[in-house]
Amino acid sequence: MCYSKAPKMNNNDVMSDILLRLPLKDLVGCKCVCKWWNTLISDPIFKLNYSLRNPQYNISGFFLQKFLYLELHSKLLFFPCEGRVDAAPKPSLSFIEDDKGVCIQHSCNGLLICSSFRCGEEDRKYYICKPTTKQYFPLPNLECRTVFGISIAYDPNRSPHYKIVSICDSYLSKNHRQIKIYSPVTGSWKPSGKPFTVPDEDMLFNRGVFWNGSLHWIGMGNLALRFDPETELMLTMPMPPTQRKPGYFGESGGHLLLVEAYGPLTAGFDIMEMKADYSGWFVKYHLNLDQVARRCQAIERANRLSILHIVHNHVEDVDESFIVIHVPGEFVSFKLRDYSFMDLQTNNHVDSGLGLWYSWEGVYPYTNTFFYL
Repeated sequence: MCYSKAPKMNNNDVMSDILLRLPLKDLVGCKCVCKWWNTLISDPIFKLNYSLRNPQYNISGFFLQKFLYLELHSKLLFFPCEGRVDAAPKPSLSFIEDDKGVCIQHSCNGLLICSSFRCGEEDRKYYICKPTTKQYFPLPNLECRTVFGISIAYDPNRSPHYKIVSICDSYLSKNHRQIKIYSPVTGSWKPSGKPFTVPDEDMLFNRGVFWNGSLHWIGMGNLALRFDPETELMLTMPMPPTQRKPGYFGESGGHLLLVEAYGPLTAGFDIMEMKADYSGWFVKYHLNLDQVARRCQAIERANRLSILHIVHNHVEDVDESFIVIHVPGEFVSFKLRDYSFMDLQTNNHVDSGLGLWYSWEGVYPYTNTFFYL
């Protein structure tokens, strides 16, 4: 009689199987036990297997931030879009110890850039953090007078390392900007290239969007820029040839999306997508809000609305993309395919009586990727 032998497991396989069973916080602590464990846990295949084995940690959604007068901390809400609500990060940055308060500056694939809140630039500190594990790390001083924007460039499918890109002032003139890049490998900032000029029109450097391996910025006029942190090249990209102001600019599911406001958004609008080769924009969806308003009294009676977040999502070749908007006193979500409404889940208390007004500029998308600082 013939018996097949079970495949032998080496020490790495045995230990990986044990580590896969640990809660995330305990697993993060195991990285500090020894070099061997740190190597096992840092392996991309281990990270993938851990994510598949532990779906309870999967969550994606967005932080909503608002600054309140005389409040030390910014007001935060978190709205889950996919995954389990109980896996959502708590809407608080109080785990970052800063006596000036803390606010979010940028988000990218599970990481946040935060900074001191109520202070001048000379006293402002910047932090990279992961809210689900409450880890944070202070960044070195930027050594500049003004930071116009600071953004994270991180794609876990390409590299386990992130980079941070800041747009700073320059000694040359008030219209010059200097790019500085921080890498956790070197632990320091370095200037990237020579200072570049920007026109008088306002560039939204504080709203960088990471897509296709690059950071992207738009302005209030016709100028748009993209920067590749690997090649350190700054290039322009086309914008629709009309005068407008941005109504939304963001990324979802590998798509760069833009909404331009030519008038009140309550009249309807187009959601445009950038072509992968940067040759131009095309209309992805046209929204007729009259049809939506017939099903929702909050939209029907609204004299204004703002777009908060757009989620590009396909399930088995069916377009399940949806949009989240804010009308006075209410948050509304509906599918772009058929305008059917969706329940917005949250584990936060939403106080609609404060009369707060939110827009896409206060939204920070978040996905709980398997990453630790």
